[in-house]
Amino acid sequence: MYDAAIVGAGFGGLTAAAELSKQGCKVVVFEASNELGGSAGKYDRGGYRFQAGATVGMGFEEGGVFHSLYQSLGIRLPPMTLLNPIMDIHLPDRTIHYFRDRHEWYTEIERQFPDVKHQAKAFYDEVFKVGALVDKLVQSLPIFPPRDLRDWTGLLPLLNKHSLKLIPFLTQTIYQRLKRYNLHKHSLFVTFLNGELMDSVQTSVDRCPAFLGYAALQTFHKGAYAVQGGLASIAEDLAEYIEKQGNDVLKRHPVYEVNHDGRAFELKTKREQVWVSKKVVMNNSAHNLNDTLSPALADQTYIKKEKEGTREAWGAFIIHAGVKEEVFDQTSSLYHQFIDPSHPESLHEGGQFLLSLARPEDEFMAPAGMRSLTMSTHTETTQWWVKEHYETKKRLMTERMISIVHHYFPGFAEGLDLVLPGTPVTFQKWLRRNEGKVGGYAPVGRWSWINSYSVRTGVKNLYQCGDTVFPGAGTLGVALSGRMAAKLISQD
Repeated sequence: MYDAAIVGAGFGGLTAAAELSKQGCKVVVFEASNELGGSAGKYDRGGYRFQAGATVGMGFEEGGVFHSLYQSLGIRLPPMTLLNPIMDIHLPDRTIHYFRDRHEWYTEIERQFPDVKHQAKAFYDEVFKVGALVDKLVQSLPIFPPRDLRDWTGLLPLLNKHSLKLIPFLTQTIYQRLKRYNLHKHSLFVTFLNGELMDSVQTSVDRCPAFLGYAALQTFHKGAYAVQGGLASIAEDLAEYIEKQGNDVLKRHPVYEVNHDGRAFELKTKREQVWVSKKVVMNNSAHNLNDTLSPALADQTYIKKEKEGTREAWGAFIIHAGVKEEVFDQTSSLYHQFIDPSHPESLHEGGQFLLSLARPEDEFMAPAGMRSLTMSTHTETTQWWVKEHYETKKRLMTERMISIVHHYFPGFAEGLDLVLPGTPVTFQKWLRRNEGKVGGYAPVGRWSWINSYSVRTGVKNLYQCGDTVFPGAGTLGVALSGRMAAKLISQD
């Protein structure tokens, strides 16, 4: 019998398993696919390594989430490149260089937004101040929303003169904060912010809780990295550590049902194998939770399938491809955000998307003379399940995104090799994301954060982590939720 079973080898599940392994627990991790890392994983095809998502590496700076995790586990971080600028943002009439360094970023603000430079810098002063306060709160691993007396008691030390300063930002959207600086009607600045918020928290300025958006925006400036071999290297490092502690990481082991026999949890995998564990962490998202649990357990959870299905969540349309090295200059940024020049107000369906390039010298990622790339845009999921329109939609979306990049980088379309588009259907098939939903829930207003799901499920000794759980999406958010789940397992 295991002390803890982890369902899903995404960053949340692997972080939880690594933390528990360090504590001496007997752990098993089940992963349905043949790859680790979930939505931040990779796959190899035709001599290329492709990252599942166009994800910037965060949390590797001194004191960052992954830096601290590696340090506590006693393992060495893989080689990586600190990005500055973090990315180039291609708008219809300009390219904004999004610098990590605060001084350089403020100089760029003066260049790009000269008519509102003082207001924009004052706004970012607020972003950095509030983001730092949010970081301090989240790093203490609060269990939110609180579900029992211990959770409430754990929040009490966080109520102090510093955290009380966050109240205005807990009750307003970023749009409301922009009004304070008379930036809310500045279309260029709002377009820029919408692009960054869609990439990081899946929403726009008018719907994003201020504290949540500020925490995401300031994270870019703490340190953004291109990890050699992609973020899948981090997942592989964590899995290797777990196995070195004598524990198990089982690929191609989908868990079809989790039940409780009154003594322990039973997890049914392929070929009707049954595994037994005292405690379980579900890292396969709240979208899948009730379909994986037995009916008896599902009835006891806080998450009800009917209500969960009505919450807004995006899917992703992905293009993986190879491209000739000469299309992008050697000094060009590795990450690019594109805004459709004909529809700058569009934030999804290819109107706004992120492109990540492998470093030219990263031999893991592409054959000589080529570079692997990933393009990713938000998409509404239900449209992809209409079979008679599926192939046409996929072709048109692919053509749209390629043409937009080609608009900014002539020769891009002709330099492509092995173009592999993926839709929410792809994400359901390979990552087992229900309806292809990825990236957690989209914030829909200033109070939407209150509706977060806790790592507690409502079933004793059954926990969850991942992008649908507080503190939310992104590799940093899911890793923190994994740490929270491990913390509760140790305490309960």
